[in-house]
Amino acid sequence: PDPARSQVSGMLFVVAVVFIPLGAVCLGASNSVDEVRRRYDDDPACFAGFFPTDAEANRRRSDAGAGVTCELTLTPKRTLKAPVYVYYEMRNVLQNHRRFVKSRSDDQLAGRPHDAIGFCEPKAYVVNDTDGTKSEVNPCGLMAWSTFNDTYAFEVDGVEVPVNATGIAWRSDVVEKFADYKPANVNDDVATRGGRAIGPSVSRDERFVVWMRTAALPKFRKLWGRIERDIPAGATVRVRVHNLWNAYAFGGSKSLVLSTTSFLGGKNAFLGAAYLAVGTSCALASAVFLYFHFKPPRRVGDMSELSWQKTSGVSARVNAY
Repeated sequence: PDPARSQVSGMLFVVAVVFIPLGAVCLGASNSVDEVRRRYDDDPACFAGFFPTDAEANRRRSDAGAGVTCELTLTPKRTLKAPVYVYYEMRNVLQNHRRFVKSRSDDQLAGRPHDAIGFCEPKAYVVNDTDGTKSEVNPCGLMAWSTFNDTYAFEVDGVEVPVNATGIAWRSDVVEKFADYKPANVNDDVATRGGRAIGPSVSRDERFVVWMRTAALPKFRKLWGRIERDIPAGATVRVRVHNLWNAYAFGGSKSLVLSTTSFLGGKNAFLGAAYLAVGTSCALASAVFLYFHFKPPRRVGDMSELSWQKTSGVSARVNAY
């Protein structure tokens, strides 16, 4: 089909009419989300003593692995309506690295029979230092071994506030991808500064389930829990952070985020901005096509507009060539 300019202009206008209001709604939903974000890995109180000696600081690895306990103070500018979601945000952490993603056993996690877990190397087995026997790590692999292990405790205006860690993982993950069994031989090497005890079972440790859902980008947020009460505007929120997970080794960063949600989820202006950009572009293109439909008023395929139809003789032959 060969649509006329008026038809193209009409189609673009319809797209603009749909996309611009949709973008405005999405952007409004994003702007209605209230959040407080605080990076803490570079806070002096959270960093001092993370590497007890200069040698450990140079290697970016702590042999003691005790971590650092510090306190953050947050003050929301607007009231955070319950439920308030607690996220940890990480940057420059490549969970989508091929070696990292492949180092896991989905059959093992789901409790299905499995023959070999060699692809979980280098965290497939642990070796007994006494007799040299190997025992299977379950759940195995680098992802499970490096489970996020920072912890947070909250006070709002001096009152301790519990954080609910149930219902934070995808229901499909908990039911279908992770079985209800007790882990064995998981990471207990404190020097690795990643990993922790998993329990009471694999599927019931939803923070572990959330960690095991691979992030696609090097900057991501993962849900740690939710606070089931409002946090008033101007309230003093004190957070005791146990800074354990070693992001310093590769130039990563860690932040704590308190956020509400809208019907579209958390704060993210990209979707609304994309709709608005496409809708505005279509509106401008529609206007351009509409202008050329009326100015100049030449009809497509009008033979009388051809040069040799307007002249004769030598001029026509010259113009024709």
